[in-house]
Amino acid sequence: MLRALVLILALATPAAPKLPPEQEALAKKLEAQLIAPCCWSQQVSVHQSPAAEEIKQDLRKRIARGETEQEILDAYVTQFGTGILVVPPAEGYNILLYVIPPIVLVLSAGLVIVLVKRFTKQRDAMTPTPAVAGAGGAPDRYVRRLEEELSDLD
Repeated sequence: MLRALVLILALATPAAPKLPPEQEALAKKLEAQLIAPCCWSQQVSVHQSPAAEEIKQDLRKRIARGETEQEILDAYVTQFGTGILVVPPAEGYNILLYVIPPIVLVLSAGLVIVLVKRFTKQRDAMTPTPAVAGAGGAPDRYVRRLEEELSDLD
């Protein structure tokens, strides 16, 4: 049903002009930078809806008229807001999207280092140290007996 609707819409609207390869590449690039405004969930380049098809055709018409990449993006931002962009601009509250992930990464790495050091210290403290012979760990008679038995084995 949806495919039939898209096909009817595609046939009813005038076709976008055929672009040279370099302009077609620009159109594909712009399609990947815009979100489909019908549901705001996918890029225009992969979304299959009448709204996405309309934007694809409009992009090609604008490129054929000679509009630059920035002019086209600005026009869509003016019409739909910054939500139309896949990558929001780093200004206002959006700057948090660029600042918070590196901070969280550094803090997480620091936490892991602190925990590893703490757990290795605890493990070392819990591990019993072997008694050194003659250092008060074992009486001298046991040490002498052990040395005698070992010398008999030679």
